[in-house]
Amino acid sequence: MRDNREDFLSKLTEKKREFEHALQCLLEKQKEYQEHLQGEASMDESDQALREISVSNNYSLIERKSRELKKLAHLISQVSSDKHFGVCEECGDPIPPERLLIVPEATLCVGCQRELEKMDSLKSAPKHNSIRLRMPPMEDLEDENQLPVLDNDELD
Repeated sequence: MRDNREDFLSKLTEKKREFEHALQCLLEKQKEYQEHLQGEASMDESDQALREISVSNNYSLIERKSRELKKLAHLISQVSSDKHFGVCEECGDPIPPERLLIVPEATLCVGCQRELEKMDSLKSAPKHNSIRLRMPPMEDLEDENQLPVLDNDELD
């Protein structure tokens, strides 16, 4: 897993650089836009509304990129410090880097994860082969202490 870990760390570091660059571009554009708007004193309501929408969208992008960047930094730290990161807890095989990029918290390889999900679905599946007995209404019984006797024909 050592080579895989180094490759994975390299991919993560490159992705982090891309996110940092994208975030820096967004911040620069936001600053330029704010400076441009300060020069415009008179705006009608529709222009103001469009400006507010644009500013809001840009802030949302900046926040999202910042969160993604923090997640990447945390993942890089985790991969660097956890010697078992990227190794399937069930079979011990390496978890493919592509899977870890998509699901960084994965602790099982794809095969073991499928097996686990299959077992979980079998456990939660309803039982169809159970026998159900129908009890006659209490008023049909002659004696309250009498239990009904059922024939095989009365079974579902």
